Amino acid sequence: MSEQMERETEEGQLFAFRDSVLQILDAAIEMDGAVKGNVQLFDPALDALRIVGQRGFDSAFLELFGVVRADDFCVCGRSFRHKRRVVCHDISADRLFRPYLSTTSANGVRAVQSTPVIDHDGRVRGVISTHFSEVRMLTERAGKALDHFASEMAALFREYYPGWYWA
Repeated sequence: MSEQMERETEEGQLFAFRDSVLQILDAAIEMDGAVKGNVQLFDPALDALRIVGQRGFDSAFLELFGVVRADDFCVCGRSFRHKRRVVCHDISADRLFRPYLSTTSANGVRAVQSTPVIDHDGRVRGVISTHFSEVRMLTERAGKALDHFASEMAALFREYYPGWYWA
């Protein structure tokens, strides 16, 4: 296969991956009544999460949360570190979230939940987060649906990133 054909194939796969990520993210946003959301994938080269899909955020938000490490105190960082869903019902009341408050508030966010994408081996492969414009409690129904979306995301990550995904 020529170099150009390989490049076109890779570009097509990347487009299909991003489209699938956004479809799952859109379903999660709609299901739990969120106004925005993002998906982060674990990048072993960075030993961190990086955003691979988002809806509704400005460039300042994307820069601040573009790379998140397990020791970061943002909600997605805590979800990554603890391997469990973290819900912040009111970001202005969470003292650990203060370094992120200005940028997040400027994006119209008042509450956030982050659900880890955990694979069958127990490793966190990413995080899916939904953001709300008002103080918000997560319902049991929404939590179950988010777990389902996280499972779908894990399968998607395995499908499109089989090589470095398992590193």
